[in-house]
Amino acid sequence: MPYRLDELEELARDLGIPTRRVDADRLDVIVAEGCSLTFSNLPAQDDTLVGFDGTPWHSHGVVQFATVGGTYVECDELDILVGLGSGELVVVSQFLDEELSDRWLAHKQEALDLRYMQRGEELRVLCLSSREKSGG
Repeated sequence: MPYRLDELEELARDLGIPTRRVDADRLDVIVAEGCSLTFSNLPAQDDTLVGFDGTPWHSHGVVQFATVGGTYVECDELDILVGLGSGELVVVSQFLDEELSDRWLAHKQEALDLRYMQRGEELRVLCLSSREKSGG
């Protein structure tokens, strides 16, 4: 099933997240300066793709995100955008010696595995939500 790019573009506008419509089959969601999450319909392959420009991470169709206790949350393209806007999904960027090497989406309740970190590696986590947390 193709991504609903028109609905995705409208939802992004409602959430205050800028987009760039590249063509009829591609929408870039501007997460931050230099960071675009691309949603593409690939009609020739009867497939879809979501990923970050310039990095290897990508997924097809509905995306599964790991959460606590070994469970998963499934998100279609609209759920991904809602998750980013609400702060339930975050963007993780991996840098090796200060160069971007990968970028991916993660659920906030996913355990961050740091066992294989290497010298000069840095992980940055970006949350788009601006909602205030109340302590108590």
